[in-house]
Amino acid sequence: MAGGLVVHISNGQERHTEVLSQERVLIGPGEGCHIRLGSDLLSDSNVMLELSRQNGHFRVQEFDPEIGITLNGRPLARHAQIDDGDELRFPAFDVRMQFFPVGNLPAVTNSSRRASVAPFIEQAAIEAAATARRDDAKVFLREFTRELLREIKWSTKIGLFLCIAILAGGTFYLGNSLYQEMRRSRELINKQNEQLAAQQRQLEQVGAQFGDVTRSNQEIINSLSLAPRLRSQYGNGVCLIAGSYMLFEPGTGRPFRYPETQKTEEGEAAQTAGEQPLLTAEGNGPPFIRDFVGTCFHVGGGYVVTNRHLAVEPWTADEGVAALSQSVRGQFRVTRIVAFFPGIRQPFVVRVRQASREDVAVGTLEAKELPAQLPALPLDTDPDTAMIGGTVVMMGYPSGEDRLMATIPEAESRSLRERCGASAETLLACLSDRNYIKPLTTQGHISDLQGRSIVYDARNAVGGSGSPLFGPKGRVIGVNFATFTEMEGQNYAVPIKYVIPLLERAGWQTAEPSEESSANANTSQPPAPPRPNTNQSR
Repeated sequence: MAGGLVVHISNGQERHTEVLSQERVLIGPGEGCHIRLGSDLLSDSNVMLELSRQNGHFRVQEFDPEIGITLNGRPLARHAQIDDGDELRFPAFDVRMQFFPVGNLPAVTNSSRRASVAPFIEQAAIEAAATARRDDAKVFLREFTRELLREIKWSTKIGLFLCIAILAGGTFYLGNSLYQEMRRSRELINKQNEQLAAQQRQLEQVGAQFGDVTRSNQEIINSLSLAPRLRSQYGNGVCLIAGSYMLFEPGTGRPFRYPETQKTEEGEAAQTAGEQPLLTAEGNGPPFIRDFVGTCFHVGGGYVVTNRHLAVEPWTADEGVAALSQSVRGQFRVTRIVAFFPGIRQPFVVRVRQASREDVAVGTLEAKELPAQLPALPLDTDPDTAMIGGTVVMMGYPSGEDRLMATIPEAESRSLRERCGASAETLLACLSDRNYIKPLTTQGHISDLQGRSIVYDARNAVGGSGSPLFGPKGRVIGVNFATFTEMEGQNYAVPIKYVIPLLERAGWQTAEPSEESSANANTSQPPAPPRPNTNQSR
């Protein structure tokens, strides 16, 4: 049940609230009305609207129908019930009233939900309605401010204004100073960041330079240590080969022999005073046999690589035999080739499988099972490895058995020659039995690339034919085949790209595919033809 009525009144921009607890509420311009709309409102009656409380609700009792009052946007009807949040409008006077019975909380929006007002609020509203009507807090605050300004002196106002101005100026000054300081700090930070970035770039450049120096030093170290490293890794895969060839009569196949030894009346052998003995296929004299030595190297699977002039035509490198062939018509034929590897006492018979005009020959080792310690030398198929100025290492047996004999004590060397000097193969077998077969390793640089040959200056000598030539990557890039004896440091090697097809035709297999590439062409020739590195024994 409604115990009172709270009315929110709006007249243009003016708004105020009335709290009423009467049974009858009169609204109009008359002095007896509970809600006076103002004397300036033109109306024929002093009461425009009368509300009465019936059965706990306020209802419209009487109203002036000529004014055009509306309830919630519809024309007002007599006995209409005033509910929480209902709105009455007086269009002729631009007045709007919104009603809230005291028994309910004022609704912000029209809603079917009804909320209860706390009892103490309701009691306070009823007590306020019993007192004399007065202005609200807004009027009080306005009047208080006006009186306060009247009481303050002008000097105080000016001082207060100056204080406010100083405070505002100080605040602006401090803010501007802080802004400038922050801007300078940002600029300083940006400069420091730029300096740090420049220093970082310099450090990166210095680091790159140090990296280049480190790589250069490492290359120098690797270059200096290349020869001993290769000797340790692949030295046991480089062998010394010894062979022999004979001269046979065409058609009959009989070997040419030396004349039988003539004896004097005293029974001693007659001297021929340095004359060249005449070879003949008749008689029972000792057969013509020539020994030769050289170098070959193992490439895996029992396959070895050497020179054609060493394994197929060794007589072409013997000047004495060349003179003999002019006086005797015969056919030379290689009768035996054996290979002695370091650390392996038993020699291996070598069978030639393929040969080419590039002075390369490929053979196989006749053995049921290869020793486990026999390494396979890696072949370098990269065409860019052989470059002028590049480091190379030659590993072989220049000077053959003579160099090996020079490395042992003189007394032992004399003893070996007395006991094992019948042939080169016999002497090498004795040296192998004492583990004296060891290759010589020399280091140098590539001085020229002449079409089908690599020119290098690593020290070499006659007998180094067939030696492997290692490149800077530690792989074989060529096969030595000649030395120009009239100029020191002029050695020649066949590029490895001419060897790989020959190996493949012989049946050799490798995990790495071979890549043939054109060598750097150079038409210049040495001043005299090089001499094959083959040691010949009489």
